Amino acid sequence: MEALPTTTLPKSDVPLTPMLVQYLELKRNYPDSILFYRMGDFYEMFFDDALAAAPVLEVQLTSRDRSAANPIPMCGVPYHAVTQYLTKLLAKGFKVAICEQMEDPTTAKGIVRRDVVRVVTPALIGDPDLVPEETKNWLACVHPGSGEPACFAEVSLLDLLGGEVKSGVVNSLRELIDLLSRSVPKELLIASGDVSWIKDLQNEYPQMIVTKRPVYFEERKSKDSKSLGALKLYLSETQKRADLPHWKHPLPLNEAMSMVLDPTTTSSLEIIRSNSGIDGPSLFRVLDFTLTPMGRRTLKEWLMAPLGSLSAIQGRHEVVGEFLAKTSLADSVRETLSPIRDLERLTTKTALGLAMPKDLVAIREILKRLPDLKERVRKGKAKRLKQISETLDTLTELTQKLEVALEDVAPATLRDGGIFRSEFHPEIKEYRELSHDAKSTIAGIESREKARTGIPSLKLKYSRVFGYTIEITKNYLSKVPPEYIRKQTIANGERFITEEIKKFEEKVVSAEYKLKTLEESLFLRIRETVAAQAPILLKNAKLIGELDVLLNFAEAAKDRGYCKPKMLSHGALTIVDGRHPVVETLLPTGKFVPNSMSLTEESRTLLITGPNMGGKSTIMRQAALIAIMAHAGSFVPAASATIPLIDAIYTRIGSSDDLARGRSTFMVEMTEVAQIVERATPRSLILIDEIGRGTSTYDGLSLAWSLLEFIHNDVKAKTLFATHFHELTLLEKSLPGLRNVNVLVEKWKDEIIFLYRLAPGICNQSYGIEVAKLAGLPKKVLVRARDLLSCLETQSQRGTRARNRALEIHDNQMAFFDAPKPSESRTELET
Repeated sequence: MEALPTTTLPKSDVPLTPMLVQYLELKRNYPDSILFYRMGDFYEMFFDDALAAAPVLEVQLTSRDRSAANPIPMCGVPYHAVTQYLTKLLAKGFKVAICEQMEDPTTAKGIVRRDVVRVVTPALIGDPDLVPEETKNWLACVHPGSGEPACFAEVSLLDLLGGEVKSGVVNSLRELIDLLSRSVPKELLIASGDVSWIKDLQNEYPQMIVTKRPVYFEERKSKDSKSLGALKLYLSETQKRADLPHWKHPLPLNEAMSMVLDPTTTSSLEIIRSNSGIDGPSLFRVLDFTLTPMGRRTLKEWLMAPLGSLSAIQGRHEVVGEFLAKTSLADSVRETLSPIRDLERLTTKTALGLAMPKDLVAIREILKRLPDLKERVRKGKAKRLKQISETLDTLTELTQKLEVALEDVAPATLRDGGIFRSEFHPEIKEYRELSHDAKSTIAGIESREKARTGIPSLKLKYSRVFGYTIEITKNYLSKVPPEYIRKQTIANGERFITEEIKKFEEKVVSAEYKLKTLEESLFLRIRETVAAQAPILLKNAKLIGELDVLLNFAEAAKDRGYCKPKMLSHGALTIVDGRHPVVETLLPTGKFVPNSMSLTEESRTLLITGPNMGGKSTIMRQAALIAIMAHAGSFVPAASATIPLIDAIYTRIGSSDDLARGRSTFMVEMTEVAQIVERATPRSLILIDEIGRGTSTYDGLSLAWSLLEFIHNDVKAKTLFATHFHELTLLEKSLPGLRNVNVLVEKWKDEIIFLYRLAPGICNQSYGIEVAKLAGLPKKVLVRARDLLSCLETQSQRGTRARNRALEIHDNQMAFFDAPKPSESRTELET
């Protein structure tokens, strides 16, 4: 989205008021933001801001000085409901500068002093209520490389609410796009838009807003990279502070020793999101048994970046196994974790100076559970459980301070009062006693005055406008004592005050004001005390998230019947009776057909044939998902599984186009394949389904054949290659390590029955007409199709026999295509 244009002053025959002059001075500093200008109980917007915001906020667009020839557009929203209005603007990609009154309007001389206290952007949201708890809103800061060959760009990523910063370099545009595809940033911070790849990124992420701050990227003596330095300056601009705990321990952009899952893979395998919609079935959804917000976010991270370290994977498996074996241990940890709220976001909210009393009470209640959690986890035997227990910091002193200071139930805002326990501070107790005694004093004055004046209807009441007054009905006005001072006439009588009541009111109001002022001052101090412990609190939050996911994996294994995979540094990938973790949850119990497969040195490439709807892609995907789950630390849906360390999984499954960028389905397919063969290694797992179907038969067959040879001979990755080109099955004779397998189908009368079972051998038929019949095509179309198929098959038989004879003569070459030798093919591909 483009930045909001700078506010221009329309022609007007009315001079600007001091308030509008102040508004424009503030707006000048935030030209790309909607300015929420606080006026009493409302945030007001004027000029271009009002014109842009009113339709989004669905509020009435009005104007100041309506009688003028050019009235000033304006609109407003109530401050107490600001959250819902911010949500609407952020969803449309706007930034909002929150401008508050910096002094009490009742005591201000002249115009009230105002200033912007923070800027809220789609990426920089300090209020957890505005962001779904399982979502991270990333801000990406990108600066073109320094000219070094290995540095295409410096990149820093900030998750403000999560208290997390990542920083490093990427070596290519493709690597940058892959990185941003995993984080899906809401905002991109750059020096200038005058670089070619910015348009590529905006095409990839049309909802991402672009913020340009060239001055932030200028040379500096700081040890930070330009991207990280610019990020700090931008955070200082928007949040009015740069001393956040986020900067204490910046993380690398890519976790060392993690499996690579590019955007195509994460999408086609539906790891986080279902292609049928955000709430559809995905691996994340079916594995989510987490108890805390930190756990849900951690589960997403682990599935998107599975471990690549054998010892770390085995460490997680050990914990999951112990939770499964020891029900009492798992139940006790679950019981302690269950009530824990979002410590991570509460901590960041506190560090940003946005936390209210109820937030600090929530942090206190979490801290009170940590000693018990620490002790329960300590009872585990697994090495990682011991480490978590030892690292967890209970912050005993801070917990005690919050317990002594804060009420059991604290208010949502400072203005409500009642934040601290009376015993916490002697003056709080004194002011509260005075306020409490006021009720009995009022009752005493009222009773005494009734008796003294003989007026039974006399009432001593309080209103915010007139304070304490004595109300007397018309029937008894003749009995009013001369020392009563008339205050106001009302419908059925008069209101009066006395000197005694005036003095009492001054005393009570003074006490209430002093109490409010004291509580606000004490709260700001205790909030800073909590903020100072933010690094430890954030570390605790990470540990709680990790513990939650490990417990979650145990719950999933118990509920779904998963097994512990045997992990190896290298070797065969063998799955016995594997199941698709998502599909099996969508079918009635026992209806899913499990399948086994083994990718060894003798069969590292499986060429899969079989009919449409026979289950080829399901079998392929389940193998990849089982590998991902195992590397993430989860048990897997299989009778048994042996999984070697896999450095990356690449997929080319399904069909899609990118017509907005001029790329057909076939072009997208070829682009994805090109990226696979460029990046895959012998330690990778490749899934390719139906390559070459987007062009002519011989074009497609030639490409599929050549690609299969290249992956098998040159890349040497473990590969599942599904195809309808049955000619490719001949390669089993010429490529050692390639094996033909097929998904079984039975024909009964004129019907076909899908068995969804993978077996050695080939399938010589596609059964396309039978599938078309199941889909409901007209009978006339089906009959004609069978006639045509019979003719075409008859005509091709002579060519097939000739090709078979050619292959027998030239066992290691694709003779009927007059193919070049493998070495020549390799050279041609590289050029």
